[in-house]
Amino acid sequence: MPTSLMDYLRILPEIILTVFGALILLVEGAARGGSRGRIAGALAFIGSLLALAAGISLIRYPGTAFAGMVRVDSVSIYFHILILATVAVVTLLAMDFLRTDGHPRGEFYALLLFAAVGMGFMVSSDNLILTFIGLEISSISSYVLCAYRRHAPKSTEAALKYLLLGSFATAFFLYGITLLYGASGSVSLPAIGQSLAGKMAAGGLALGSLIPLAAALIFVGLGFKVSAAPFQVWTPDVYEGAPALVTGFISTAAKAAAFVILLRVFYVALRGYSQQWFWLMWVAAILSMTLGNIGALRQTSLKRMLAYSSVAQAGYILVAFAVIAQNPAPRVLPGHAPVSGILAGPGVGAILFYLTVYTAMNLGAFAVIARVANRGERFTSLSDFAGLGKRHPGLALAMTLFLLSLLGVPFTGGFLAKLYIFQSAFQAHLIGLAIVALVNTVIAAWYYLRVVVYMYMRPPEGELPPIASSPAWTLGAACCAVVVLWLGILPGHLLHWLAK
Repeated sequence: MPTSLMDYLRILPEIILTVFGALILLVEGAARGGSRGRIAGALAFIGSLLALAAGISLIRYPGTAFAGMVRVDSVSIYFHILILATVAVVTLLAMDFLRTDGHPRGEFYALLLFAAVGMGFMVSSDNLILTFIGLEISSISSYVLCAYRRHAPKSTEAALKYLLLGSFATAFFLYGITLLYGASGSVSLPAIGQSLAGKMAAGGLALGSLIPLAAALIFVGLGFKVSAAPFQVWTPDVYEGAPALVTGFISTAAKAAAFVILLRVFYVALRGYSQQWFWLMWVAAILSMTLGNIGALRQTSLKRMLAYSSVAQAGYILVAFAVIAQNPAPRVLPGHAPVSGILAGPGVGAILFYLTVYTAMNLGAFAVIARVANRGERFTSLSDFAGLGKRHPGLALAMTLFLLSLLGVPFTGGFLAKLYIFQSAFQAHLIGLAIVALVNTVIAAWYYLRVVVYMYMRPPEGELPPIASSPAWTLGAACCAVVVLWLGILPGHLLHWLAK
């Protein structure tokens, strides 16, 4: 397989992240004392910014690389920018979080960058083998990050559950890939789509049961990664046991990358079987929204509450996938234009916008939890946030903004994200699905607003430690808040950039 300089330019963000991750490990071994964590954090932040600049530069180099295994198109560029921006913000937040928590070790940043390498390959992969490799790079790094607080039993338990259940999900995903390869003779997504379409046109009815089975197995593997019901059972325990910033990272960047795989597999390779996987998405969307919101109602731990909320948010995104199944024409992903036509496909633009807003508001909420939780994350329950509006008005205001956006209150990004999802469902005549989504939004108001009531209308319960300020953390949280407000008040800038 001959390669050229252009091939390496199209994976430049991954190369930069790998180099800086290895450099952090070398510095960690050579440095002494408390300077190790600071140097590693600075290197990770610089590396993430350079990788982000390289991701933006991909706009100039659309096309394929490494014999078609990598595709640089609108979607891969967009999610490179989203994931790398998330890594940069998490790095800022971690500089203070790790010191406060008593774990200022540099390998945290190296694992963060390596996880982003896997996610980068996931969003730009046009080949199921590369997709699997990227998925495993990301997953293994995430497993270790979940156990980063290695002396805490909950953290170790969370990592073990994540590892075991993630391994089962990967096995399902691999079996689905095997069936697709057997049916089409290829692991390239466009080639699979063309092969299956040709066999259908030639009357290949023998594949009628094989392809739906392959689609179901792949959905099981990816449904685990995006914490969609009924594959969400791991989510509350892992989100609660992992460090808050790690939870924020895997619930946003990792979930976004998995949704891109789902989009490419079903929109490119299996578009000819859209009527079969339409019902798969339809049922998963209803289950995710309903079980997620009902499960969150009875939670007193904010991390578990946001875990169930994450399941519900995945359900809203799956509504847009059901819309895509109603309009399966490949008008977006197979194109080579760098930033054009993303919103041309019904439901596709809604997914991209929703994932962008969700990343900002969910990461911001976990950043506030990490700040209030203090050393060892001892203060993450609802009662620990009582009176936060008086104790620390800035933190309470930020948390209120993120929760209201998750709920979908006007003038926040979450409102328009949900509006575009509902609008696309109504336009596709999925009235029942849209009504279920609206009802679930009303249910979610209870547990989101309950936190706001505790912060402003309940007195503090017992003595709580003071919450110190940190410039790095403030900058990271402010970035999340600005994105939520920007996309809630002036979304036209992003929508215009996507559509032009």
